[in-house]
Amino acid sequence: VVLIIVCLTTGVLMFANSAFAQAVIAVAQLNGTARDTSGSVVANASVSLRNLDTNRTYTSTSDASGYYIVPNLPPGSYELNVTYTGFEPFLQSGIQLRVGQTATLDVTLTVQGRREVLEVTSQTPAIEPTRTEISNVIETRQIQGLPISGRLFTDFALLTPGVTTGRTSVGSTITEFEVTRVSFAGMRDLSNQVTVDGADNINTATGSQRATPPQEAVQEFRVVNNSFGAEYGRALGGIVNIVTKSGTNTLHGSVYDYFQNNALNARSLLQPAPQLNVLRQNQFGFTLGGPIKQDKTFYFLNYEGQRRGESPTYTPVLLNNLALINASKAALGIARENLGILKTKDNDYGFARLDHELGARNQLSVRYNIENSRNLNQLVGATLDGGGIGAPSSGHNVFLSDQSLAGTLTSQIRSNLVNTALGQYARRHYNFPGVTGEPNLDIPNELLFGHNFGVLDKIWETRIQGSDSMSWISGKHFVRFGADVNHVRNYVLWPGFTPIRIILPGINCLVDFANFVSSSARIPSNSAAGPCPLPPGANGVPIAFQSAPLGTAVNFTPGVVERLSTNGWPNAYLPEQEKNFSVNLNHGYYGFFVQDQWKFSEKLTFNYGLRYDFESGLSDQMDVSHKGFQPRVGLAYSPDRKTVIRAGFGLLNDRYALSFLFITYPQRPAILPNADLPPNRRGAESAVYELNAYPFGIPGAPTPAQFARDFLRTGAVVSTSVSAPTSVGYSYTDRHSPIPYSEQASLEINREIGRGFTIGAGYLFVAAHHLLRSTLGNLCPVQGISSGPYPCPPASAFGSPPSGYPAGKNFYSGIPRYPAGLICCNDLTGNSVYHGGTLQVNKTASKYMNLNASYTLSHTLDDGTFATFISVPEDVFRRGLERATSNQDARHRFVTNFSLFGPSNTFLRNFTLSNIVILQSPRPFTLFVGFDANKDLIDVSDRVGNLARNTYEGDSFKTWDIRLTRSINLPREGTRLELAADAFNLLDRANVDEVVGVYGTYNVCGGRLPRQYKDAASRAIQAVQVGGCPAAGPPVPNPLFGTPRTMFNPRQLQMSVKLLF
Repeated sequence: VVLIIVCLTTGVLMFANSAFAQAVIAVAQLNGTARDTSGSVVANASVSLRNLDTNRTYTSTSDASGYYIVPNLPPGSYELNVTYTGFEPFLQSGIQLRVGQTATLDVTLTVQGRREVLEVTSQTPAIEPTRTEISNVIETRQIQGLPISGRLFTDFALLTPGVTTGRTSVGSTITEFEVTRVSFAGMRDLSNQVTVDGADNINTATGSQRATPPQEAVQEFRVVNNSFGAEYGRALGGIVNIVTKSGTNTLHGSVYDYFQNNALNARSLLQPAPQLNVLRQNQFGFTLGGPIKQDKTFYFLNYEGQRRGESPTYTPVLLNNLALINASKAALGIARENLGILKTKDNDYGFARLDHELGARNQLSVRYNIENSRNLNQLVGATLDGGGIGAPSSGHNVFLSDQSLAGTLTSQIRSNLVNTALGQYARRHYNFPGVTGEPNLDIPNELLFGHNFGVLDKIWETRIQGSDSMSWISGKHFVRFGADVNHVRNYVLWPGFTPIRIILPGINCLVDFANFVSSSARIPSNSAAGPCPLPPGANGVPIAFQSAPLGTAVNFTPGVVERLSTNGWPNAYLPEQEKNFSVNLNHGYYGFFVQDQWKFSEKLTFNYGLRYDFESGLSDQMDVSHKGFQPRVGLAYSPDRKTVIRAGFGLLNDRYALSFLFITYPQRPAILPNADLPPNRRGAESAVYELNAYPFGIPGAPTPAQFARDFLRTGAVVSTSVSAPTSVGYSYTDRHSPIPYSEQASLEINREIGRGFTIGAGYLFVAAHHLLRSTLGNLCPVQGISSGPYPCPPASAFGSPPSGYPAGKNFYSGIPRYPAGLICCNDLTGNSVYHGGTLQVNKTASKYMNLNASYTLSHTLDDGTFATFISVPEDVFRRGLERATSNQDARHRFVTNFSLFGPSNTFLRNFTLSNIVILQSPRPFTLFVGFDANKDLIDVSDRVGNLARNTYEGDSFKTWDIRLTRSINLPREGTRLELAADAFNLLDRANVDEVVGVYGTYNVCGGRLPRQYKDAASRAIQAVQVGGCPAAGPPVPNPLFGTPRTMFNPRQLQMSVKLLF
């Protein structure tokens, strides 16, 4: 069977000069049954569908059962004409088809001579009785009318059931931070698929979406939560299909400006007076579309600019200790923090589309979009890798150029055979340099200063995409098959731990280290923060990391490799060393699919198919899986015209997560003969830098504080031998890693209860396997190892756990198992599961209102979130303890958007009031100790007591956004002016994004366990009313525990003016 599929799709590719199978997901389909007035079917009736904007006509013929299908229809407004000898023509206009829609419209023909042409003007039926997927459409009216602050498609996706803001990378910046990440059905937000007019729009290096067209250029998009169509691939989670606008036979355009200013806004809890509170934003642009030649050639253009400046918000840990921090940094010879900076965004977007009719049977569409961005001081005030909030010195600047050229050719070969071909060339240059090269001072889960280690400084990607799909109608079968090919070239720069990462587990550890480096500083500690939880002689630093270029790939001489300027620290690494931290990778994605939509009966439709995907070009990094078969089946049962029941099951494969291949590939591993480590990549000997780790307590080795002090004084990066003890480490991804995949099953029922008014209920199950997660490969077990080439002593040889240490919890020696530094291991052994139930109410636009509302009750569990330090298991020898509520969990979520239209015969005419209301239960957080309590050499993953991950609930989220629009008709026909005022978070609720999760000690104090934001135990801790802490730790928990550290927006107002013609 597979061979037949491959041969068929290869033949199609040769026939159509290549293109892309996913192009079919950007179109709609109309089907139905033709009958006469007696109910008998009408076979061989001629069916034509005319696009009212372009006059393009699509044809089909009913089969022996009267059933017809018109596939591959661009979303838009249509007129249906059905004719048959001896019957009056049937004509229906006002048929509105949406992206991805499978609309059903039955036709009744009247015997000729009884009456004139039957003309009907009505809306498309609200129920889709043959669609098997669970999905929702965001229509043009919603895109243009709803109050959306950022004007990004992801904000609209969050209005659909089962979709939440993604939290895969909480505590990490390894992904592109400025992209709003979304999670579908609790899956990782790195595992989605976004297409624009059918073309792939994902950056493979990070899993983030690339630049999308401006909101004014988007006609509509469909959000697919669960699909059993085999044309969808390379996504565990959701799929978003964006369709752009095209020109029509009528010249039309707009000029617009949206602006915000802090003078109209409320203040955030984290920006109380007299702190700097600045927000200035303008989004402006124009559109223009129309015919070049009537009924044949059309164009659409859009330009949009954004100019934004805002002051960051800062965590209370930084604000309350700013004088102490700056004094310490000055003692270290590092510049003080300047909280007066602004985060700025200067973005320009361009879009152009050309549509051309190549005769009666071929339609060509070509579009080009580009984004250029110059954004300064980003990441300041955001959560960075290691879990801390970025100070101004941790900022990065974005310089982005992202462009795509894509074309689609649709050819009607016969009335029952349609070919869709697509090609794309895309190039993205994402440059993300740090604002400074200062040493990274890392206070785990609280604050970060200097050049952050968890950032990819460059992500360049070039994509060439081509594929083809064929749609074939045969009786009651609608068969699609095709193939897609993507060749991707990546260049990624990760400068690692440059110039140095210094771990400081607490504000007073920073003070201790500063006084050690500069003995004359005599900086006093903050007694309220508790003492530095390290033994004497550590001088505030338990471990330090540094990435040292080798200079030459294989044979090198240990010694000084480079010397950085300590005068202002302009560089974290010398520019000529970029080649040592960068990776070039050429790889590809290949997919084949076959799909059949079988109209089994009037009431029952089956959708079944098979997809096969594999990746190429990764043989140096891993043994690529070729088991990419993904069977899928769905059904839709419609007992009557107003009801449909959908169900299905399928397997969906993901892409390999490439971020950590780029990070590990340039690293030189330590030489460890006979070490019991999983297989690493091939060609490891050609790596060009080494990762040095300097833990505290290694006999005969300098302490990390001594190493860090010497570096701060000289700026000299010293390379040590890859076979030297205790220093050289590395990270790697197990090359025997299978492809991630998910099992998905769903059940949904929809019922129309009134004209355009539908209700629905559904259940969705998603279980994902082989997910990426991290562990440590160089930790001596508690019991030690007495034999073999690398023995290590038991932890008891180094003393007992401190008083009050949690019973049953492992306490390690802090000694590496192998004579090497930190070894971070990535493998694909993670799992997650999602159970979700939804209720929906929808009302299509009518004379006075439209409504979309949904409630989702769900629970997501997993055993790991990502592959960064903060995601390393608390106990690497007991990874099963990591299974708990996921970061992605959002137990209850209610979302509604609705618009009210003023009656045309009152003074409210031409007024529209649009609303978005979101109510969501708290997201989960983990109670972190804040230092390496179990002595496993990782400071950011230790949890309080024997608690599991994510046992603390943050704040609930409640917001109401509104837009009031007044449309004014101008004297020139077809010209109007729209004035609008938006209020985001109208009631100015203080919505907390993240809370301080550092508890400050390794066991629960006083028997009072905090469980939720603002509960009695949390308030008591903040009031310093909780004692009874373990004797070896601080006397009280962290007084800032449970307080806000990042916030969602306070009430913000936006004004806009738009001229339309």
